[in-house]
Amino acid sequence: MGEVDLENINSSEALAILEVPPASLVLVVGLGDGSLVRGLANQQCRVIGVATDPKRSSAAEPYCERLIADDVDQLDLTTRLSGLEFDAILLLDVIPRLHDPIGLLRQTAALLHPRGRMIVSVRNVTHAAVRLQLLAGRFDSPGGLSHSRQLLHFDRPGFERLLSEAGLNVLDRMRTVASLTETEIAIDRDAFPPEAVALALSDDDAETYQFVYIVAPGTPRAPGERTASLGEVLQQRALEAERGRIEAQARARALEERVAQLQRELDGATQVETEARERIGWLDEELRQRIAELDTQHETLQDLRRDLAIKDAQLAQMQAQLAPVRSMLDIRHRITDWLIANVKRMPALHRALKRLRRGH
Repeated sequence: MGEVDLENINSSEALAILEVPPASLVLVVGLGDGSLVRGLANQQCRVIGVATDPKRSSAAEPYCERLIADDVDQLDLTTRLSGLEFDAILLLDVIPRLHDPIGLLRQTAALLHPRGRMIVSVRNVTHAAVRLQLLAGRFDSPGGLSHSRQLLHFDRPGFERLLSEAGLNVLDRMRTVASLTETEIAIDRDAFPPEAVALALSDDDAETYQFVYIVAPGTPRAPGERTASLGEVLQQRALEAERGRIEAQARARALEERVAQLQRELDGATQVETEARERIGWLDEELRQRIAELDTQHETLQDLRRDLAIKDAQLAQMQAQLAPVRSMLDIRHRITDWLIANVKRMPALHRALKRLRRGH
């Protein structure tokens, strides 16, 4: 069993509890999971409960001054509760499961204190999600708007007509809202033509999930006559403000996610930049080492060039020193060649000169 959040004005149970003055005598028809009667008990209310589902009444029993667990359609509440006048009577989402809702509404209205109020809610069968579900050829869900176990289904005019037939006057109108994708009916907007979705959402009650009415015995207004009550206007403004807050929170979360993504990208870029800087540092160090090696090689080459220049100078000096010797040898060779040419008739001398030439 949960606890009703009284700050959530988009909850029929919260609206009902807030409408009931503290320390009231309250009749609750339909106990649900017990959270409603617990919330009333926390407001020091005395609660008499009528269980429409006896199997689920145990959770609510500790908070009830008295618990009636019989077939609601067969109950004679005016007899069972004779002598009691209730400050408030709550029938939240009970009427659609009854065979004779008008009879129960009349019975319970007779038990009201002259200044008492009834709070009645039903789910809206014309919600946009139901319209598209019907367009898709279905009309069933695990619970809520199109629950197959409901005997009756209501739009706003049908609900107000039922209240009028029961002799009840509408004092205030409120509602709970749910967007197209916030109900228990699974709707894929992309599965429908945009025109169909737009048409489904065009009605004033397209997002109304529940009608929540404050009623009392009295002469109903003329059919079709409707003016917005102060409560209805204030709740509508509060719901719009809440929607705006939720949308702002969603935008804030989206911005936070975007900032986080950008931060991750920045961190990644920073990491890449750090690695690039490290790589540049390594390359710069390697470049300095290469330059140092080249400087060393350059110095070695300079030394080699100096050595080569010295050796060239020494070679030139030696060549200069050998030049007179070469001149003398050239003269000797020419004299020898002349002698050989002129003494060929003297064999012995010729042979001696040849040996002499070979010897030099």
